[in-house]
Amino acid sequence: MRNRVATLTAITALALALSASPALAGTPAEHFRSMPIGTMTFDCGSTSIHTTSGTMTYVTRSADTASGNWSLTGTITLSRVTAEDLNGNQYDMVGSAHFGYSYNAQTGTVIANIDGHDVSEAVTTFKFQFVSKGGGIGGSLNFLQHGSPNGSYLELSSGSCSFA
Repeated sequence: MRNRVATLTAITALALALSASPALAGTPAEHFRSMPIGTMTFDCGSTSIHTTSGTMTYVTRSADTASGNWSLTGTITLSRVTAEDLNGNQYDMVGSAHFGYSYNAQTGTVIANIDGHDVSEAVTTFKFQFVSKGGGIGGSLNFLQHGSPNGSYLELSSGSCSFA
């Protein structure tokens, strides 16, 4: 269970870092942001692929209720993201990510605490593909993670790549 919570915390921290703090201010407004992709590295079996340019755009929605419940959802999309493997092969990285976290004050169940927010339930999905410049798929990241208030945890990663 500790490994699951640690993994959930790490992926949640990544999603929250990508969404930045304005969404956590308690406003129900949607926030649109565009930021450089930076360097992200993916382990794709026999090679590593790292991003070289492009941007991420995201929309988040956060809500706090008078009864103490809290939620945050977000969608991250990639725009003109390019990547390169260790052999210098070029790829277009396409796809999106979605995350949703909530806290139910009535049950008080906490499965993680992220940036000072108790979390009762969490789901994170990433679907990224590395499309080679000559056509074809150089790799894919297909990741789903779900933590439930009843203690169940699910993590699926069916792609050929993982976060490095």
